[in-house]
Amino acid sequence: MIPIPRREFVHGLGFRMLGLGLSNLSALAGPRADAEGPAGFGRVKHCIFLFLYGGLRALIRRERMTKRNVSTVFFATQVAVAMAILMAGSEDLRAQPLFTSQDLFISGHDNVNIYRIPSLIVSPKGTILAFCEARQGDDGDPTNLVLKRSLFEDPPSQPRSLNGYPRTFGYGVNWQSMQVVLAGKGEAIMQPCPVVDRTTGEILICCQEIRGGLANLLKNEWHGRCLILSSVDDGVTWSSPREITESVGHFAAGPGIGIQLKSGRLVIPGYSKDGARCIFSDDHGKTWRAGTPVKNKGCNESQVVELSDGSLLMNMRQGGRRRYVALSKDQGETWLKENNEESLPDPGCQASILRFPNRAAGARDLLLFANPPHPAPFEARTNLTVRLSDDDGQTWKASREVDPGPGAYSSLAVLADGSTIGLLYETGEKHPYEKIAFVRFNLEWLTTTPKSNTGN
Repeated sequence: MIPIPRREFVHGLGFRMLGLGLSNLSALAGPRADAEGPAGFGRVKHCIFLFLYGGLRALIRRERMTKRNVSTVFFATQVAVAMAILMAGSEDLRAQPLFTSQDLFISGHDNVNIYRIPSLIVSPKGTILAFCEARQGDDGDPTNLVLKRSLFEDPPSQPRSLNGYPRTFGYGVNWQSMQVVLAGKGEAIMQPCPVVDRTTGEILICCQEIRGGLANLLKNEWHGRCLILSSVDDGVTWSSPREITESVGHFAAGPGIGIQLKSGRLVIPGYSKDGARCIFSDDHGKTWRAGTPVKNKGCNESQVVELSDGSLLMNMRQGGRRRYVALSKDQGETWLKENNEESLPDPGCQASILRFPNRAAGARDLLLFANPPHPAPFEARTNLTVRLSDDDGQTWKASREVDPGPGAYSSLAVLADGSTIGLLYETGEKHPYEKIAFVRFNLEWLTTTPKSNTGN
């Protein structure tokens, strides 16, 4: 065995301890330190300062500085930094429950009669994009596809006091003016379903154009055109719509969001007259194909998520009472293991499902699911609730009510910090179509028992 000189051993041990401390800091702060991060890091810096100040003061008092005491103090400094990180991180860096809410689209604002069908995604730059339909009437009546954007800030804005009250601004709070992505020009642009291509950075959105208003829609639901638009500048501008009906048939996207698989395939869930199905692209949205629909023709509005083993889980609306699910082992081309999902009651409403990255070593990603959880008729669109699964949707071990009042369609997204969840949903005082609200929360809020029946 080759002997290790004492100084190299001491330095190596110090670096190992420092590395352990930094690893612990990363694990504890990780993506969830946003709520208490500044306070935690402040404690780290304070502890490090105290240790370093004491060590340096003792060193200065010595009349002679030998190589031995230099090595000793250097080792002590490394240990001090590691211990400071461990002590501060163990208590201060764990996020506190976070829940904030704001109204984003309100009926009557911007000369729009009603806002419906929310869709929420986050761009590769971290920008939050909130889409919806800006309607002048009912389904099929004149409708524009509109968007609001909230720009990512790094570092984030810090809370400050204004007029005697604490206020927070910036990411997820400040929104740019509403923009029209695609004007209906007297027709209806419906069913927004965006997807982000992480390879190219491009944002694509699938939607449906319906002509002739509600009366014509009731006569022939499947007369519309399936369209694709794209943005290469973070949603600032959008391409002209490109029709893909000839490739995928009469297809109503989502509504909600599409996903990109680990393989790179873009998948947009939705439905046709034959039932719920997906369309997909393997060339970054240049061409599209349609998969086989599920066997249950009563299913329609759908969302899809990629599971830990690479299979796809499609979660669908049906006639009411409960959700319907199916699995795909070929990236959405065909479906198997179809069944009613008894653990997810539903009043016949669109819902949102999302994969939430789990940073813990060896752990599966989590699944989040949002809907009004009532096995009741269509009118029971209330008490919008978010659920959490840590076993690919086999069980839902945690849930919390987001809103005790009316609540209908929704869309979930993981925000740029990796720890905060965004939810865009329909709500109101008397019915769920008065406005579209945006809430932010974290897992600590979702898994904490509420102190009152309001859920907030």
